[in-house]
Amino acid sequence: MEDNANLYPPGYRYARRDMLATVRKLSVIDDRRNAVLLCLQWAVAIAAGAVAIRLDSIPVYIVAGFIIGSRIQCLAVMMHDACHSMLFSNRRINDFIGDIFVAYPLGFSIHLYRANHMHHHRYTNTMRDRDYRVQQRDPDQHFPKRPLAMLWLLVRSVTGLNFYRMARDSRIWAPFANFHNPGRFGYDFPLALRIRYVVWAVLFYGLILISPWRWQILGLLLIPQFIWANVFNRIRAIAEHNGVANERELNGTRTIIPTLLDRFLIAPLNVSYHLEHHLFPSVPWQNLRQLHAHLMTDPNFAANAHITRSYWGVMRELMPPSTKDAGEPQATASANPQG
Repeated sequence: MEDNANLYPPGYRYARRDMLATVRKLSVIDDRRNAVLLCLQWAVAIAAGAVAIRLDSIPVYIVAGFIIGSRIQCLAVMMHDACHSMLFSNRRINDFIGDIFVAYPLGFSIHLYRANHMHHHRYTNTMRDRDYRVQQRDPDQHFPKRPLAMLWLLVRSVTGLNFYRMARDSRIWAPFANFHNPGRFGYDFPLALRIRYVVWAVLFYGLILISPWRWQILGLLLIPQFIWANVFNRIRAIAEHNGVANERELNGTRTIIPTLLDRFLIAPLNVSYHLEHHLFPSVPWQNLRQLHAHLMTDPNFAANAHITRSYWGVMRELMPPSTKDAGEPQATASANPQG
């Protein structure tokens, strides 16, 4: 990759040297814990679906969809960790399990997601960051917004009226969109990985389609995924880089201290500690809160880091009291759909 030292003004970068010893201690991947966590997401989702199909009641289907959607959000965050090779310490196992049990069921590929996401980390909030360029052209991601405009954005997200924008911008991570023309979005998709995806898709969807409950299973899999991706994941993505000053690295990315409801719906597995992740992306999810506490002992970090309490707090930041310029895009804003 090209050197990015000249993309940021002097003094923009946060000095990391004093934190390196602590970060090394925190950069340990817990393979067993992550394996149990992954199995738990699938077990909860399958159990919720099985109960709904067994009882065959619309209210139960709604509750099951809510539970499954929350587990899908966990899988999305685990895909992000797998992209950073932090799901399992062995890279081959990390990528294989990450594809088969995390990314493919969500319609994505670890390899394709990683190719884009590493650029996001290296060139955050610059025109070399594709996520930033997406934000610039997407009016849904232009802030501040007046309260009614924000409400309309949420209504359109819940009803799926703006789903096409999310789907269009995330297709670069999707195997089916890169299958016939690998590299069309600038990222290679090797033949071996395309074959892996085909084998997985035949087995996964084949088993579903031969089931007598095929339509119930597909509905429980796809409808919650649609809602969570277009509503809750959209909120999480907006919160990470939009509406920040970006005068320095510490206020170019937002950390959110989540409520219990935030963690269930929007930001499981400490993904809301996004500034800490950008500063030290080698630290796995289970240690991000500890890293945050350690960084808060640094007066420079404590004084300048952009930290917001709750995702409702983020919404309030993006709807400032003075709204005469609401709706105009902010040059420093950015959005990242998977962290």
